[in-house]
Amino acid sequence: MGVKGKSGRLLVDEFDFSTDTMAATMEFAVESVEANGWQSAGAQFQPGAPSGKMTISGYYTGGDAGQIYGELRERSGSEVNAWAAWVVDTRSVGQAADVLQSAWGSALSIDAPVKELLTINGTLEGDPYCGVTLLDGTADALGNGTVVNLLAAGSAGGTAFLFVTDVLGTAIDATISIECDTIGGMTTPTDKGSIVFSDVGVYELALTGTVEQYVRVTIDDLGGADEFTATLILCVDGVTQ
Repeated sequence: MGVKGKSGRLLVDEFDFSTDTMAATMEFAVESVEANGWQSAGAQFQPGAPSGKMTISGYYTGGDAGQIYGELRERSGSEVNAWAAWVVDTRSVGQAADVLQSAWGSALSIDAPVKELLTINGTLEGDPYCGVTLLDGTADALGNGTVVNLLAAGSAGGTAFLFVTDVLGTAIDATISIECDTIGGMTTPTDKGSIVFSDVGVYELALTGTVEQYVRVTIDDLGGADEFTATLILCVDGVTQ
């Protein structure tokens, strides 16, 4: 059975624009680089650097900071690094999610039909990452998250992206760890590193070495906050990307 598009989540830095979005498209592209040699039997090419493009269609809710149009406009042509993520299905963790790192806005427009709502169309481009969600929602207690089966282990590390969109109360050094194991019971987990944060925003963690097949997050410290809302996307080289 298919998944309805309304189950998605759109994140741009610390903002969750899911309720303002009606459609999105993620496109990955790799340019071919000509690699002809002296005695090549024919034209030869090899893959170049990958690129990612996210096209967003949503509703105009105002041009101020914190509104989808205002934030996309702020990132149009900007050289300040931004992050964008699209979680395909928020009904459970372990679902596919795409991230654009070092993202910038390359296009933005407003449509104003007389009898319809104002809508916007924007495009973000950046370095693409593909992963799965280990956390997507509100955390208000310490402990282990749901175990996610990657279906295979990776030997070349990866990158974790934590999008913190809300903090209730004051957080000082809230901490989330990533663990992995060879079995689903996680009886002898390996700690792959921690992300420490005190405010909303996007945080990265580089993972090195082997990432085993079964992974989870652990909420180690709320940092004094009552709760926080966040999405953690794990991208494992050779497995999810």
